[in-house]
Order: sequence, then C-alpha cells, then structure tokens
Amino acid sequence: MLCWIFDVDDTLVEYVNFDMREWYEFIAEPVAKKYGIPLDFNTWKRMIEGEISRRYSERFGVPAENFWRDVDKRNLEYRKWMYNEGRLRLYSDVQFIKNLQGKKIAWSVSSENCVEYVLSLFGIKDIFNFVIGKDYENYRYLEKVKPSPKFIQLIKGRCECDECIVIGDGDRDMLAAKYAGCLAVHISHDGRKSKYADVTITSFHQLADKKFL
Repeated sequence: MLCWIFDVDDTLVEYVNFDMREWYEFIAEPVAKKYGIPLDFNTWKRMIEGEISRRYSERFGVPAENFWRDVDKRNLEYRKWMYNEGRLRLYSDVQFIKNLQGKKIAWSVSSENCVEYVLSLFGIKDIFNFVIGKDYENYRYLEKVKPSPKFIQLIKGRCECDECIVIGDGDRDMLAAKYAGCLAVHISHDGRKSKYADVTITSFHQLADKKFL
C-alpha cells in the first residue's frame, strides 16, 4: 500500500505572519506561570528545537504530560484566534491531494485536537485515513517528535505502508522521513529549499508526476 504522509502546519495550512514570540506568549507563558515554571522565550525556543528536553517542566515538579496538555489547550485556542484574525488559511491547491491513490495521513507535532480542528475548519478532514499528533496514546511519545522517525514508523505499521512518501515544509520533516526509510518531499511555498529533501515541489499538483512512484 502506498502511503502519503502530510505534515500539517505550513504544509497544508498557512499561518500568516506567524511570530514565534507571539505564539510563546499566547500558549506557553500562561501555562508556565500557572505552574510556577521559569520559562522565558529562549528556553521555550530551545525546547521546540530539541536542544532542551520536552520534560523540562519536571525539573520543577510538574509532570511533562500535565504541562503539555495545558499548552496544547492553549495552542488550540491560538489557532481559533488566528482564524478569527484572518491569519489561518488553507493553501489553495490542497484539495488536489484527494486525487492521489493510496492512503493519506495527516501528521503533526501539535496535538490531535489542533490537527483535527484545522482539517475540519477547512473541510479536508475526510481526505485523510488517519490523523496523528504528539499526544498519541496519552503523550507516550513526548520526546519522539521530529526529526525522530518514531511517528512515521507508527504510521507505517498501522496503515500497512509498503511505500511511503512524506511531504513537509521543513528540514525536520525531511530528516524524519529519511530516518524512516521514506521518500522526503519538500513543498516550498516561499522558495526556500531543504538540503535533506529527495525532491522539492512548489505545488501539490506535482505529486501526480510518475517520478514519485
């Protein structure tokens, strides 16, 4: 079975004028204050980039699972706010992927609630056979986010993928794909390239090209 695994944020959905500090102040800072965790912007950024453990909160007696559940609730509210501000948009050619033969999976390091919200918001949830976020199985794989291949390996087993194509917008997507033995396809909406990609495309329509098979 051929499986198409799509990253969600900035691959399927555009966050217009996304600002990481704004995001931190909206979703992480209030949770850190709630639990009394010293978490400045630079520490948060290093957590997201994998330089600091996502179990950082446990240094201060707060289970990581509890911290991230609260952060993900705020993250869902952030997406709703972005949409109401007109800053959350579906890329114009996403609907084309429903024409692809094989199973289609939506994958994110955000929570499944966040993923399902944006997919449902733009009417594309039914395109996908399976949706997976970092809270899969009650945050069991908290440290196994991109570029770890863990989630792709889970997808490949669950969906019985014989061939696997991963489509994403960043280096960590591409590395995770390669570590999992999949074709790494970088979609460049803004002209940027990834040195880890096997293939770079600028439109989802290009996925119909025979060279991908």
